[in-house]
Amino acid sequence: MSMAQDNEETRLEQTFESRDGAGLFDGDSGDMTADGRVAAIALKRERYVTGDLYDLVLAHRGEVERSLNNDMLRLMVDERYHLMYAAPVGDDETGIRALKTRASLTREEAATLALLRIHALEYESQGIGPERWLIGIDEIRGALTSGAGYLASSNDEEGTAKKISAAVSRMRTYGYLAQTDEDDMYLITPLVPVILDRRLADQWLGYEDDADDNAEDAAGMESAGDTDGRRDGGEQIALEFDQDATDDGEEH
Repeated sequence: MSMAQDNEETRLEQTFESRDGAGLFDGDSGDMTADGRVAAIALKRERYVTGDLYDLVLAHRGEVERSLNNDMLRLMVDERYHLMYAAPVGDDETGIRALKTRASLTREEAATLALLRIHALEYESQGIGPERWLIGIDEIRGALTSGAGYLASSNDEEGTAKKISAAVSRMRTYGYLAQTDEDDMYLITPLVPVILDRRLADQWLGYEDDADDNAEDAAGMESAGDTDGRRDGGEQIALEFDQDATDDGEEH
């Protein structure tokens, strides 16, 4: 988890830590407990929650899910990584737009996410926990610009560098990468294996002809879950906040 997420979760916890039940402020007509509100707010604002907030959601799951459902969101739980996130209900189901919306990835972003998934799998096979899933910008650049990498055929070095930089920036925005103390090193978050399965990662990273022709659409489709059967249903690999539903209009 990034330092920004840690700071935000700490702030949320401190905001209501000494209060419980309804009537938390003048005119409050809500009926959720303070802890339940903390948990629901975190799920709506952050890409995912883990650690103490994960446990807090479990302790108040019923009221948290009701709060999420009111905003057309579903609670998604991955017990293996102790990670939760709020996924939007498709407007094709209800005709109502959710607080968070789905977003497609570009070809470069999809290839970068696939690379992160493969690396996470390699770390897991070595018994290394998510807190040590490190990857450097040079490693990302090398994988995408050499061999069968998606950008290997490009002769525009400056353009390629910009595409990679933009893809890495989006990976951070989506919560798949977290910045470390070193400028050129990132931490792969457990959201990566939760969202993307190995089969799809292999496909995206190789970009066979049929995948390349439809990469923009494929990058936004639902994955089928990890091959170990840990997840039965797929979820969108990129989640955006509904811009119309935010106060400042900025991306979170």
